[in-house]
Amino acid sequence: MDRSKVIVHMYVSIDGKIDGPYGSAFSSSYYSDELFRLSNADGNGRETIQMYAAPGQPDLSKFDASGIEYEDWLPEIKSESWSVAFDRKGKDGWQQNYFEYNGHKMHAIEVVTKQAKRESLAFLRSMKIPYIVSGDTDFNLEEVLVKLKQHYQINTLAVCGGSVIDGVFLKAHLVDEISLVVAPHVSGDRHQKAAFDTLGSYVDDTFAIKTVKKLADGGLHLIFAKQ
Repeated sequence: MDRSKVIVHMYVSIDGKIDGPYGSAFSSSYYSDELFRLSNADGNGRETIQMYAAPGQPDLSKFDASGIEYEDWLPEIKSESWSVAFDRKGKDGWQQNYFEYNGHKMHAIEVVTKQAKRESLAFLRSMKIPYIVSGDTDFNLEEVLVKLKQHYQINTLAVCGGSVIDGVFLKAHLVDEISLVVAPHVSGDRHQKAAFDTLGSYVDDTFAIKTVKKLADGGLHLIFAKQ
């Protein structure tokens, strides 16, 4: 495969909800540990990255955008793990060039579109954060996955949400596997999002169960492979 394999890796309730006040220390810890057994890189949407990794608001007026074109900037950087941010308008406010998660310093890579300001790209360069410019307003995900594998040896990208970026990959028919760590809890809250939000689009992809593992707290780890 010329591109990174994509596995959507999510922590959900029995009724498929994410981000709710549920779970247990065991299944939550298992989910985090499993990420690094599945992959050396995670992928997240802008809101998730801003919530957990890049909440800053840099003053872009301080960055000189002269000479910056809408082209990839992919310097040679080595890292044991990566955090790939899908950020159409380049709004993530990184205060360091990595996402520290579960004992790992995951070096940031930004994926933006031509909607991002050139000053945002200058800011990313100043932080030594590689970026891929993909599309005018929407990502060319297959192209992005090829570049991630080619330049940073990301053989598998674990897409970890939120639900909208999960849905973007699903609509592009690029989800190869789905990994669900199911907490032994029912949410019942109709306002909580499920693992995938395709914003009203119907996706007719089929997956079959690959592995089932019972967890010590009564939860499950399910992996489905695309048919």
